[in-house]
Amino acid sequence: MQYRPEIDGLRAVAVGLVLLYHAGFGFLGRNDWFAAADIGVDIFFVISGYLITTIILKEMRETGAFSFRNFYERRARRILPALFFVILVSFPVALYILSSSELTAFLDSILYIVFFISNYFFYQQGVQIGAESLSIEPFLHTWSLAIEEQFYLIFPVILLLSARYSPKFTLSLFFTLFFLSLLFADFNTYRRSEFNYFMLISRFWELLAGAILAFLENEYGKIRHQFLNGVMPVVGMSMILWFLLLFDPGPAHPSLTTLVPVVGTALVIAFASREDLVGVILGSRPLVALGLISYSLYLWHFPVFAYFDMTQPDPTNLDKIGWVVLSIILATLSYFLIEQPFRNRRLITAKPFFLSIATVAIVIVSLSFLGEPGKISGLTAILD
Repeated sequence: MQYRPEIDGLRAVAVGLVLLYHAGFGFLGRNDWFAAADIGVDIFFVISGYLITTIILKEMRETGAFSFRNFYERRARRILPALFFVILVSFPVALYILSSSELTAFLDSILYIVFFISNYFFYQQGVQIGAESLSIEPFLHTWSLAIEEQFYLIFPVILLLSARYSPKFTLSLFFTLFFLSLLFADFNTYRRSEFNYFMLISRFWELLAGAILAFLENEYGKIRHQFLNGVMPVVGMSMILWFLLLFDPGPAHPSLTTLVPVVGTALVIAFASREDLVGVILGSRPLVALGLISYSLYLWHFPVFAYFDMTQPDPTNLDKIGWVVLSIILATLSYFLIEQPFRNRRLITAKPFFLSIATVAIVIVSLSFLGEPGKISGLTAILD
């Protein structure tokens, strides 16, 4: 793919919003100034749908085929090394900080994380989303990663089957699935709000928004119009900012109102470039740098915030700024020492990569069984 720095800048905006949301900074007697900043996850979903679909369509266009093996190897290299590293580093910290019941829940959760169904686990546990959830589950944020991985399993199959048997109706199929998922989410926003928040079926339309955009670009090319390329990115960012400042979605998320930031994100991706104001700002070095480490930053921030929140009952804004700085430092180290080497196929070929990943996965799964009844008390006694 042709590199687009403005998309990395958009990633930076998304992860920045997530950090603001989970930190829960307080000003003027209020801690809910960033109550709508959870839309950072929705922005990530649109970006992911766009990039994954672009990659698939590009390979199909250039080779006439699609390799599931190569696709999932790329996804594994992108996601698993950093994820497993953060889990392993967090494990000894969890042993010393968490209570027996919390440690049991933590160990149960990492088993579901390895198999990318942690969204189902946290829904079953009845976990509430928000800054107050920091002291409950250090890896609660992996629910969104599980949704993306589930999408990666399902969507390529849908796209390839449609492209092979009904190529003329592929776009119609995408729009149909988009509206069905959106209507399902809106229907359940108050009826089953926790299920709605955590499950792929209610988020599918957000990922499809990016997929539809990628499909249109593949068919008709990227839009080149001086007026639209200058105005629409501003409109898109304004929609995101408007939603952020004026909405408190609460349990009504995702729903029809979530269309505002989702469409805004799609407009930025569709029209922004290095020539327009928004594209220049998003493509600036600080935002691009933050966007490059956004995945590691997303992984690190929640356990860092959670562990400090558990040990600091009344953290100040200055404390929380320290959490953010520490998360950025850890993410930077993780990006250069873990992400980059494992994504380099020349440095780490397929066989040693999968062997190392399988070994670490077995270790994590084995650790998760320490959460069985009786083992936690014995482990705690040894530590004491």
